[in-house]
Amino acid sequence: MFEFFNQPEVIKIIVIIGSMALFFVGIFGLLTQKHLIKIFMSISMIESSLFLFFIGLMYKKSFLAPILTSNQEGFTNMNDPIPHAMILTAIVIGMAVLALGVSFAIEYYKLTGKTNIDEMTSLRH
Repeated sequence: MFEFFNQPEVIKIIVIIGSMALFFVGIFGLLTQKHLIKIFMSISMIESSLFLFFIGLMYKKSFLAPILTSNQEGFTNMNDPIPHAMILTAIVIGMAVLALGVSFAIEYYKLTGKTNIDEMTSLRH
């Protein structure tokens, strides 16, 4: 019964649908929430959905990890390590930006006592 879900085409469809669902939940949160921390969490969900999408589409189940051993002769039937390395770099950058944004939100709250973006009037002219 569950062998159907183990096919590469079905796995790709599940990855696409799952990452799209996570993306749209993040977009919904970004558009409807007024709290600064919830906005940053929504942006982080959108980033995570894009990471899941790219890694899910690049990974091939039947291929090997890109590590040469003594019994291998070449780079045949190996997953491409470049997309994985780039997504790993994007994850690190995304977490740094999230930490910076949350720290700005915390400092803004300490100064003004406000977290609702509709109440932020100190930056208006």
